[in-house]
Amino acid sequence: MRLGEVEVAQAETILIAVSDGVLADSLRFSLELEGYETRFCDEHSLLPAMNAPCVRGACLVLDQDVFSRVEEEAAELFVARGMPIILMVSQSTKRVLAKAEAAGVTEVVETPLLGGILFDTIHQVLEKRGCSRGTMRPS
Repeated sequence: MRLGEVEVAQAETILIAVSDGVLADSLRFSLELEGYETRFCDEHSLLPAMNAPCVRGACLVLDQDVFSRVEEEAAELFVARGMPIILMVSQSTKRVLAKAEAAGVTEVVETPLLGGILFDTIHQVLEKRGCSRGTMRPS
């Protein structure tokens, strides 16, 4: 497979739950360039999006604002989904990390997102899960 040739059937889906519209659009653009399929969701559509049958090999990327608005009971349901979750935070405090751990967050990434830290983290969590077939990231 050459760079730029990704079959849609193989592309992993990244759910983006980010409160900043400009950041969400930027993430979508960049992730699609990396060969991922993307879908936007918010705190209200998050659980249905995670349960959608068309979400193959998915990973959830959410920011601290959306994560803080998710109800406690819903956050605990993340654990049961088995989907890798990457939480973007401005500062890794003990309280945020404890809530993230209780919700089954796979990785916490601090903002600002320098270099390719978010893309590397996405690639790593999908690879650990055995799903990373559709990405274009070189090894």
